[in-house]
Amino acid sequence: MEIILALAVIVVLCLIFNISTEYIVLGILALIELTIISMAILFLYSCIRLAFSKKKKAQFTRIDFPPSSKNRFKVAFYNIDGVEYPCFFPSEMILNDKMYRTDRTYTVMFSKSMKRVFDIWTILTCILGFICSTLAVFASFWMFSFVM
Repeated sequence: MEIILALAVIVVLCLIFNISTEYIVLGILALIELTIISMAILFLYSCIRLAFSKKKKAQFTRIDFPPSSKNRFKVAFYNIDGVEYPCFFPSEMILNDKMYRTDRTYTVMFSKSMKRVFDIWTILTCILGFICSTLAVFASFWMFSFVM
């Protein structure tokens, strides 16, 4: 919310200083483009980490906050060989009882260096997120070429 307010103040200041509306629109489009590219880089990083992970059998244990105080979102925890590891992405907020069941053994991808698990939902998020964000990057470059 603060970012939107700061951008609004910057736009108002640009209008006060008589900066052309075209330059303001180009600046906003450039910020949107940077956001889309950043999203694609995030999913690319996730897919690379996923590619270097190893297949393991795991038991879902719980959904809770990870031990690091930086994370504000709940994640799924899986038990692999007697050690509990958090999932790479946050868990869903709805349908938890359908998606995560303690009575099943799951095949997950385990990143030993990160000590994180990629469950089926995380794998789908990584792959679909990378495909969609890459398409969004190309589409936004294509639309940006018409503006320039």
